[in-house]
Amino acid sequence: MSPKSRAGAAILVVAALVTSYLLGWRAASSNQSPVEQATASILARSAKTIDRAALQRAAIEGMLRASGDRWSSFYNAKQFAFYNEVLAGRFTGVGIWLRAAATGGVEVASVQAGSPAAIAGVKSADAIVGIDGTDLSNAGVPTVAAALRGVAGTTLILHTVRAGSDLALRITRGEVTTPDVQALKLGNGDLLIQITAFTSGVGDLVARELRTLKHPGGVILDLRNNPGGLIEQAVSVAGLFLDGGVVVSYERRGQDTLVLEAPPGPEVREPLVVLVNKQSASAAEVVAGALQDRNRAVIVGSRTYGKGSVQESLTMNDGSSIQLTVGRYRTPTGRYLEGIGVSPDVQASDTYSVSTGVAVLRNLNSVLAHGGKK
Repeated sequence: MSPKSRAGAAILVVAALVTSYLLGWRAASSNQSPVEQATASILARSAKTIDRAALQRAAIEGMLRASGDRWSSFYNAKQFAFYNEVLAGRFTGVGIWLRAAATGGVEVASVQAGSPAAIAGVKSADAIVGIDGTDLSNAGVPTVAAALRGVAGTTLILHTVRAGSDLALRITRGEVTTPDVQALKLGNGDLLIQITAFTSGVGDLVARELRTLKHPGGVILDLRNNPGGLIEQAVSVAGLFLDGGVVVSYERRGQDTLVLEAPPGPEVREPLVVLVNKQSASAAEVVAGALQDRNRAVIVGSRTYGKGSVQESLTMNDGSSIQLTVGRYRTPTGRYLEGIGVSPDVQASDTYSVSTGVAVLRNLNSVLAHGGKK
């Protein structure tokens, strides 16, 4: 490069530096954190007007992504109110339980029987990629849940991917009133109790069915396609079949292990079978794992989903909430469930799970009739 060219390049560099300096600015307060400085600067100087709430949400979601925690989420105040309605078992929507997919995005954890989603043909493990033409392939659970909710009688087009095929399903929103506990007396004296989710009051509902309906042959507890729910309800249900002792435990960072126990005196002493499948998750796995470890039930079906992490809610001043993973569940014998699940004692497909459960109860009663000897 000639001296003249070098001089010209130097002038351009200096000009660029001067321009950057003149157009730049300094943070208003040196006492602010970098996040606070960035927020103030973006709100004050961005060429495009940005809503403060949207900016704060993006920052929180970015922090949660940086944690590498698949199960953590941020809910704004409206979304968190809906989340609590779902756990209470009262909501208007389509009847879908959602979860974060392992590969990103959101998938269907389970579909409530008789719900608008079930009528439309939505299946467990469907990947949700859009609603009404809006791309949701990279959205989180709170965003998808909010999009599914709406006024009863209105319709939406749910775009999903199932086994590599794109589907567009029309769903009419409605009041979801299907109970989370349903009981059926079988002809051989067995009682089948299906729990579709561990929402508020489920433990009391199961206890009522057990007291009301006779079950001399034993009980089949159906937890297939159960996505989980409230851990205290899971402990309550497991406690109906256990005479005290540990149901589940988990450790929080820097704190003592929290142990959840069943009350003394079981409601049911008859033989017990628990049905599970690959969509049985979280609180459902806690119940199955506890009853298996305590030698109280025979687990029938297929290996469960493997969601054994503990989420706790941090509710903030504006009513929004962070769902943060704080630990991992351990069964009474110390087994972790996260990424592993519960392996059944007797393998059976969904088609034959109930009939297999009935056969297992028959064998258990035969053993008991002979004084526990085969």
